Amino acid sequence: MAFQSTVLRYRVGPRRSSARVLFVEDDSATRDGYVSYLTALGYDVMAAVNGHQALSLASSWAPQVIVLDMGLPDVDGWEVARQLKASAATAAIPVIALTGADLPHERVSAMRAGCDRHLAKPCPPAKLIDAIERCLNPTT
Repeated sequence: MAFQSTVLRYRVGPRRSSARVLFVEDDSATRDGYVSYLTALGYDVMAAVNGHQALSLASSWAPQVIVLDMGLPDVDGWEVARQLKASAATAAIPVIALTGADLPHERVSAMRAGCDRHLAKPCPPAKLIDAIERCLNPTT
């Protein structure tokens, strides 16, 4: 299966937040739905469709939060999270794991890989926003 090689950038809607969010998801319907919601709220969003793109964008664009699908086809999300946290350039960026399972071992695995939060799909958009905002403002 061939994957889109272009980087997707979305920026629309009134600015309620100027936060840069990297959204990593290979399923176009899932990605487009969440990205539309985030951009409607004013987030500055770039989307990656695979792990290699995610690692490249995380280094070059310096997002403030990364939402990471764990079931990616090339480099899976677990390895992407490990590499992000191992790099001095990206280690401080909060990573939210977005997985297809809400099992206790999945949450533990996500945290061990370096993720800061874990959400199961389908995730209500408001719950995703709450997780993003908690990553941006950890003391609130």
